[in-house]
Amino acid sequence: MAERTKSFTRLLVHLNTTATSQPAFRRALALAKTARASVRLVDVMPQLPAPGGQPPPFARLVRDKMLDQLAEAVAETRRWDIPVTSALLEGDEASALIQAAVAWRADVLMRSHGVHGAAAIPAGPVDSQVLRRCPCPVWLVTPRSADGERVVVAAVDPEPQDAPRHELSVRVARTAMQLATQTGATLHLVHAWTAFGHQILASRANSKDLLAHYAACRDHAAARFDVLCHDAGVPKTAKRHLLEGVNDKVLTAFVTSKRASVLVMGTVGRTGLAGLIVGNTAERVLRQVRCSIVALKPAGFAEATPEGATAKTRARS
Repeated sequence: MAERTKSFTRLLVHLNTTATSQPAFRRALALAKTARASVRLVDVMPQLPAPGGQPPPFARLVRDKMLDQLAEAVAETRRWDIPVTSALLEGDEASALIQAAVAWRADVLMRSHGVHGAAAIPAGPVDSQVLRRCPCPVWLVTPRSADGERVVVAAVDPEPQDAPRHELSVRVARTAMQLATQTGATLHLVHAWTAFGHQILASRANSKDLLAHYAACRDHAAARFDVLCHDAGVPKTAKRHLLEGVNDKVLTAFVTSKRASVLVMGTVGRTGLAGLIVGNTAERVLRQVRCSIVALKPAGFAEATPEGATAKTRARS
């Protein structure tokens, strides 16, 4: 059984001072007040083109404007009686945010998305990089759920025989439970399953054997789902959904039909020539849904990243 899920009490909030809406900041204030959390507000000053090796004359104006807006947000946070610090970071946006999350030991990195129009996709290039590489959970907040969640969906993929995978699903369920409890939201747990090899069996097996295979796969999925709900301590008030179909398609359709405020899901990191990346299912879901997203990494992910390994080395020295 997984250990008790850690609450979000150290909130690193990306205050994008170029945006006209700040749903992540609004959601962080409410969460910090409820959870007695501390907040660190950051923005990232990009590296501006420097013709002739000299910074452009307007660089100071941009920096001063960003610092002013950070100061205003700090003042508002203090009015809520919430511990707060701030910093203006520099360089590549995704890398700066990830390094800040590691250095500050953040429990979650919160970013706004969908603030530039109703059709805006949730995961842009910076979001994708942060979701792939950031060791701590990442929370992309839409304007619709800035004031709290009404419908929380947890996408779980339980497998009691695979400890890391099962532990991640337990943490996903418990994180979703915490969010739902904080705002009185309706909680849905979704586990998508398929009958392995059904395409082959459909043309080679008789209908009786095919139906028996489907029933066995469904029962196996239901048993894993029951173990997950027991291990996570899922309350009876939560709505459980065992849905047949391809994971990303099932999740996208379900989230849309329930008008979910937030989707909590695990992201599976794997190594390769491109380094640690998010699993294909998570990537497809993130490109399609329009609700807020909380993405959790598997245990040990931090140690496998350059930023996490550096932080661990510093802690030992």
